[in-house]
Amino acid sequence: MAEDPYISIIIPVWNGEDRIAATLQSIAEQTAPRDRFEVIVVDNGSTDGTVAIVNRFDFVTLLSEPQPGSYRARNLGLAAARGDYVLFTDGDCVADPDWVMQAISATTRLPDVDLHAGHITLFREDKAGPFAARYEELTAFNQEVNVRFGHCVTANWLCKRELLLSIGGFNQDLLSGGDIDCSRRIVAAGHRLRYLPEMIVRHPTRAKMIDLIRKRRRVVGGRWHLERMKPARIVGAARMFASESIQQSRWTVRASMENWAKPGVVAVIMVLMLTAQFELLRLAAGRPAYRS
Repeated sequence: MAEDPYISIIIPVWNGEDRIAATLQSIAEQTAPRDRFEVIVVDNGSTDGTVAIVNRFDFVTLLSEPQPGSYRARNLGLAAARGDYVLFTDGDCVADPDWVMQAISATTRLPDVDLHAGHITLFREDKAGPFAARYEELTAFNQEVNVRFGHCVTANWLCKRELLLSIGGFNQDLLSGGDIDCSRRIVAAGHRLRYLPEMIVRHPTRAKMIDLIRKRRRVVGGRWHLERMKPARIVGAARMFASESIQQSRWTVRASMENWAKPGVVAVIMVLMLTAQFELLRLAAGRPAYRS
C-alpha cells in the first residue's frame, strides 16, 4: 500500500445537518486504510447545526467559506488538499464501503485516465413523494450518460489534484453547473474522461415538489451564466427549456414505470418547465441567481 496514491476527499456543505452525519459515517467505515486518505469538509456559511455535527468526526479537517457557492467551497478545499488525487462528493451522499479503495485502484489500473466519473445510485427516503422520486430516478445523476456528452458531476468525481489546479479549478462564480463547466474544460484540454461504475456513492431523491422547484431554479441560473445567456435571447432560452421538458415527457411515456405514475411525472415536468420560464424572466430582469 506504500506506493498507492494519497487521496484527498473534499465535501462542501451548506445547512446539511439532516444528512452530513450519514455522509461522514460512510467515510468512517471505508475499507481503505485511514492513512491513505484525508477528509476535508468545507462549510459554506451554514446557519444550522452542520458545523457541530462535523466536529464530532475527529478525522475531518473543517474549513469555512462564508461566501455562497459550492464551487468556491470546493476550490478552498482543493487549495488545502495534500493528496495526489482529489475525490469529491456532496454532503448528502453516502459512499459505498469500498469507494476509496475503488478510487485508489482506478489510479493504478487506469493510469491514462485523467478524470474518473463514479456511479451515483439514487435511493428513496421515507418522506419521498412518489412522483418527485420517479422524476428524479428518470432524469438525475446518470454519470454514464454524462460521460458520453463529455462531462461529469462532483457528487462522485476523481482526478489528479495538479490537473485541477492547472486549469484554474472550478468557476467559483457559478452557483450551479460549475462541475459541467470544469469537466468540459478538462476534456477540451485533451485529457481523458472515463465512467467508473464500481466507484459508487448513493444520493437521496428529492423528496418533495418544492425541492425539485428549488433545484430547477438553481440549475437555470447556472446555465444562464455558464452559457452566457442575455436578456435579448430569453425567447430562445425559453424554447430550449421547453424542448427539454417535452423530451423528458416522451421519456416518461416510454419509461418502464407503473402506468398510474406516468401522468403524475409528466405533471411534475410541466411544473418544472413553468418554473424555468419564471426563473429566466427573473434573471433577464437582472436579479441574482438563486441558491438552494
